[in-house]
Amino acid sequence: MAMHWLNTLESRLHGVAIPGLFKYLTFLGVIIFAWQWADPTVVERISFDRDKIMSGEVWRILTFAFTPAGTAGFTPIGALFLFFAVMIAFLINDSLESVWGPTRTTLYILVAWLGLVIGMFVFDPGPLSAGRYIYTAMFLAFATYFPDYEFRLFFILPVKVRYLGWLALGMMIASAIVAPVLLCVVVPTLIPYSLWVLPAELRGKATLAKAAKRRQQFTLAKRSGADAFHTCATCHRTEHDDDDLQFRVMPDGTEYCVDHLPVDDTPPK
Repeated sequence: MAMHWLNTLESRLHGVAIPGLFKYLTFLGVIIFAWQWADPTVVERISFDRDKIMSGEVWRILTFAFTPAGTAGFTPIGALFLFFAVMIAFLINDSLESVWGPTRTTLYILVAWLGLVIGMFVFDPGPLSAGRYIYTAMFLAFATYFPDYEFRLFFILPVKVRYLGWLALGMMIASAIVAPVLLCVVVPTLIPYSLWVLPAELRGKATLAKAAKRRQQFTLAKRSGADAFHTCATCHRTEHDDDDLQFRVMPDGTEYCVDHLPVDDTPPK
């Protein structure tokens, strides 16, 4: 039912699709990160701040999404890791759009963004690098749909993205336990995941479970002779019990294996 109304929503909002939206957000994040080299205060001027938004700096409602790196500062090592982060972000965008299409991918990002705006506006967590939570929401979706994709940590250790996804989720939950005010950003991050990704994942697992059950039933039926072509009327063995076992059909239609042929019956057909 949930997916039905979501599909209806997507069909009606097809015009909002922005192909490559996550790439654009990532590119703007790179600009802001590099801008800190010349002006270390740029992040503070565009990050989410409820009081300043109420005072007229409404651009912060949008620009906080451009600050995934927060106030880390521009360093050579940071720039190197940023390069790989951008490559991963582009990979995530292209991969999810291949699964969902631009409309659903755009809506997924917009729902995460809107949820973060509402959460931070209502609970006002103070200075917070909230832009990275949009990236986390996208990464969780990617880790679910492409769990076997491998990244090389420190350029050496291969790790499947499913484990990195679990790690990201665990860190978010742990941060909310330590600082409950962070629920205002953790919950909105998980809302689009719960709407679009989790139901499909649960249905997929249910389908796999049903298929496994059918295979098990087929195997049991095969072993019991339910699908056997030959069955001995005396010992009830079938061709599944012994590939070399031979059978004969009597004139009355009764079937016997060669080990239990009636000695006083008429010759078999």
